[in-house]
Amino acid sequence: MAEEQLKEVNTNPASTSPVTNEPEKTAMKPNPPTPLSASAAGEGQQTEKAVQAAAYSMRPAFGEMFPLPIVKNIMNSVMTEKLKDKIYDKDVAKIWTLEIADEVNQKIASNPKVRRYKHVVQVMLGQELGAGGFYNSRCCWDCDCDTSVSEVFSNTSIFCVCTVFGTYQY
Repeated sequence: MAEEQLKEVNTNPASTSPVTNEPEKTAMKPNPPTPLSASAAGEGQQTEKAVQAAAYSMRPAFGEMFPLPIVKNIMNSVMTEKLKDKIYDKDVAKIWTLEIADEVNQKIASNPKVRRYKHVVQVMLGQELGAGGFYNSRCCWDCDCDTSVSEVFSNTSIFCVCTVFGTYQY
């Protein structure tokens, strides 16, 4: 009789253990691979492409770095256009600063080479009195991907420093 119970336990995985009256645990065997039909193979390739498309890049590719010459050209052209014949006036200087920052920001944002970058535009405008000055900026970022660029404009009455910080969007 004991031999019959052991045979029944070994053949029936849903049976209970004769000692503890609990269901026995059997090791699960992996299913053997099934051959793919032509349509199933096509679906497998599509899911593989979807997995490849979902890959996430942590660093910009070689040609996708922040376009410093383009940004520098934008800053230079906007500052020259806005300030070339102006004379410093402290009441209007705030408006000029905002206009320069907004226009540089919009032109950089509309450039397709800056799509994975966030950028900050900072403009400082002052009266040219012949004295020297220091301008310093600082930021914490990833030295491999992030960068900044500055451009200076000056005439007989005004000096303007425009800085753009470009940080890669991970």
